[in-house]
Formats: sequence, structure tokens, C-alpha cells
Amino acid sequence: MKKNKIKYIFNFLLIAIVLSIVLYFSLKDNYQEIISTILKMNYIWIFAAILALIIYRLCASLGHYYIIKANNGKVSYLKCFQINLMILFFHGITPFAGGGQPMEIYFLHKEGIPVTKATNITLQNFIVYQIALIITGLMALIYNHIFNVFPNDSLIKYLVVLGFTINTLVLVVTFILSFGKKTNKFIIEKGIHFLAKIKIIKEEKKTQEKCQKYLQSFHDNAIELKKNKKIVAFMVLINIIGLMTMYSMPYPILRGMGININIFKVITAIAYVMIIGSFVPIPGGTGGIEYSFIFFFQYLISGSILHAAMLVWRLISYYFGMVLGAFALALYRKREKRCE
Repeated sequence: MKKNKIKYIFNFLLIAIVLSIVLYFSLKDNYQEIISTILKMNYIWIFAAILALIIYRLCASLGHYYIIKANNGKVSYLKCFQINLMILFFHGITPFAGGGQPMEIYFLHKEGIPVTKATNITLQNFIVYQIALIITGLMALIYNHIFNVFPNDSLIKYLVVLGFTINTLVLVVTFILSFGKKTNKFIIEKGIHFLAKIKIIKEEKKTQEKCQKYLQSFHDNAIELKKNKKIVAFMVLINIIGLMTMYSMPYPILRGMGININIFKVITAIAYVMIIGSFVPIPGGTGGIEYSFIFFFQYLISGSILHAAMLVWRLISYYFGMVLGAFALALYRKREKRCE
């Protein structure tokens, strides 16, 4: 526990340092104009951007709720919403957003769901999210190919394609893990045999049996989910709606600054920004996300509005989301102490 606290403190310090660098380079040339642009915003549009963030989390929570229900778990929708906010917090403070899934399993287990089933739910939730992410990414690639919003000969373009490919491969591997019973058996047997041979694993047969049992549970639950194709399609649709809402967040921010802009160009730009951000090993993709925003939105807006929009968008989409997650976590911990 102490080790985890040190790790989280280090991550917070890293975010603070990189954020300071980002703010310096964003504000160093015309900070007065940027601050003036932000202060003159129509704040009704800021509330619209915050609402977009909340709708995104409500959609993610609804998809999560139906996955839990499909696995015969008993967790209320409001509790799912709270868990999703807490997961958002742990995604935000860990590199590559790697802390969310383990904490999802932990919180589901705290709600009375066995660890194996909680792991299955988390994996299925991830599959549904990845499908939605790839579909929205593909839509962005097609839109840009048709309308040529962003240049097709830059390094960034290749990074976007690479990011899309990696996300697709992650989904394929997850599908193999869930449905490829024979493939899993072969990988486990060969992998554990190799690890036993180089003395990393001591009890080869026992470890193989344990892993096979664990993956059998994955397989059984994945097959059960596969039978409910309508529910899966609905969950993917809900996640797509959530992602599209989240991607559209800069639209009300720019409208609040007096800029009328094509919302589909905004959605495409943010889809690209988030794909690039997944490469950045710093918690929250800090640094890479901001740079990507500036790069793509320079083709849509310019001047102080470009940097002002990036700062407000990042403040709402990441830092405000973190505050909501921290608040949800504090309430959860308070309830836990009462129950002890």
C-alpha cells in the first residue's frame, strides 16, 4: 500500500511538472491575449462542455451496468456511475491509463462480485469499449480521407494510423484471450514450460492448471455474452454515443469564444488527438495530448483562440474529470469507513 502511495505521488509530481512546461510554452508568447480570451468566454457554453463530459461518463456507466447485469451481477446504475468516475481517476494518474482496470476489478469485488467474475466483466467492458473506439476512429479516418481536413503526408498522420492499428491489434488479442480456447491452451502450455525451463516458475503443472482454469472462466463468460448479441450491440452503440459526445467537447468551448465551427471536423480532430495521446507514457498523456490538440486544431483555428481553447478543453476533459473521480473516491472511502 505504501509503495502504491509513493507511485501515485510520483505520478502527480510528473503531471505537475509536465503541465508547468505545457503552460509555459502555451502562454509565453501572448499570455495576456489568451487569458483575456478565456475570461471573455460565454460561460453557458462552458457548462455545455461539462455536460458533454458527464454524458460521456453516463453512457460508459450504462454500458458497464448492462455488462454486469448480463453476468448476473447486482450493482445499481448509480453505483456503476460512481465506480466509473473512480476508474476515470485511476486512469488519469497512471501511465498509459493502466490503473483503471485493476481498480475496476477491486471496486466490483467490493460490491460483492467474485474476483473471477469481476475480471470477466472488466475484460468484456474493455472489449465493448475497444470496439466502439475502433469504430469511431475508423469514422474519423474515413471523414478525413473524404474531406481532407488534415494533411495526409505528415508524421502525425502515420502516428494516427499506427495508433489505430495498435488499438485494433489489442482488440484482436483480447478476442483471442476470450474466445480462442485452443490457442490459449497452446500459448499457456508453451509459455509456462519455457518459464519453468529458465527457472522463473517452479511448479509447472500446477501453474498451467491454474491458468487454464482462469482462462476457462474467461471463455465461458465470453460465450455467454456472445449469446446476447443485441445487448452487446446496444452496449457498443452506447459507448459510441459517449465517445462522440466526448470528442465534440471543444465545439461548445469554441462557440463560447465566438467561433462557429464544423462539429464533425472537431470530432475528427479529437479522435486523432486521443489516438496520439495513447502513445504518451506520462499519466493522462500530458504533453502529447496538448501538442496533438495544437497540431490538429491549427488547421481549424489560429492565434490566441487556439491555445485558449486547448487550455479550457484540457481543464474540463482531464483535470475536472480527475476532480470528479477524486470526489467519488472520497465518498466511497467514507462509506467504507462507516461500514467497518
